Amino acid sequence: MATKPAKAEPKTNSNTEANRKRRLERTLKAQPNNKQVQLALKDSKSKRKASAKRVWSHSARRTAQLFKQFCGSAPIALFSTNQKVQQEALQALRNENVKAVPGKVDFSIRARAHDKQGRLVWI
Repeated sequence: MATKPAKAEPKTNSNTEANRKRRLERTLKAQPNNKQVQLALKDSKSKRKASAKRVWSHSARRTAQLFKQFCGSAPIALFSTNQKVQQEALQALRNENVKAVPGKVDFSIRARAHDKQGRLVWI
């Protein structure tokens, strides 16, 4: 009966850190008197860090694109967690003239009741 392979242990260092250390060791071998490389080898923490705060989520970005398409602007205040700020931004958008996007189909009853020449279709 075959045995299951042993599970691999999780990596302690990422590939980026391992590659960085390898490059620094190669540089130190070529330049043994380089103090900066010696200090960099002692510092093992990663130099890159992901952003702690995401400004735009996927759904917020898509919503902003729709606001921009139909209202002409999408201020960041629309996505505020403060309800008062959000409502004020929404009111400011409502006060502007909202125009239909050219080339888009109008699905309203008024538009479907008439043909291209303006004659009623449902009579």
